[in-house]
Amino acid sequence: MARSTPPSSAPVIGTVKGPGENGNQYVFITADNRQVKIGEFVYYQVDLADIPEGQILGKISDRRLIDHLPDRLFADPDIDPEAIASLVGFAHPNPEIYEVTVDVIGYFPPALGFMNPRIAPDPGAKVCLADDDSLRQVINKKQPQQVGSAHIGSLLLRPGGRVPVALDVKELVSTHMAILAGTGSGKSYTAGVLIEELMSPYNRAAVLIFDPHGEYGTLADMRGHPAFASDDGY
Repeated sequence: MARSTPPSSAPVIGTVKGPGENGNQYVFITADNRQVKIGEFVYYQVDLADIPEGQILGKISDRRLIDHLPDRLFADPDIDPEAIASLVGFAHPNPEIYEVTVDVIGYFPPALGFMNPRIAPDPGAKVCLADDDSLRQVINKKQPQQVGSAHIGSLLLRPGGRVPVALDVKELVSTHMAILAGTGSGKSYTAGVLIEELMSPYNRAAVLIFDPHGEYGTLADMRGHPAFASDDGY
């Protein structure tokens, strides 16, 4: 993703070590074990031709422990390894060091969508955690409750619904679509949420449901419900 200026509150979580196994990856080093999660979104900055200090969005795909306290400190379960480390003068709050692999997604001019920067980050470049507002703008072509949007949930790695996820209804209904998942994982519920969003006042779509297994009978309760009535009464 590319923006003209970075968010001032974006935390720096690591430092680039070098390229990854392929040309679309890079590796950074960090001692942060809490925010650096598989699937989390991060970025580094680079000067682009049209955007100074552009932010190149990426997604963490792997994390490997490369340095930690000596194994001998973990041998006795009754002794706190950090207590022993502090006795010998090692008092770093995060003694573990991780090597993290990031798959580059690109930068995001709104008019063009994602673009591959084709520029690898320099060793020593700072890696930051992508902020919620940037992710909301990048993930959602339409924001929740906008005309033509279908709000289906939120980004799992950002708790509390901080990054809602909405689909573009026009793209959703203009092609064939299937909801594929294991038994009991929520396929019918997901379909129900999509139907409710299609029938919401900001979409007002006509929906025809073939229900051979009787899974969507409760949707009849939506008739006349005030949540699905717009200002004109329909």
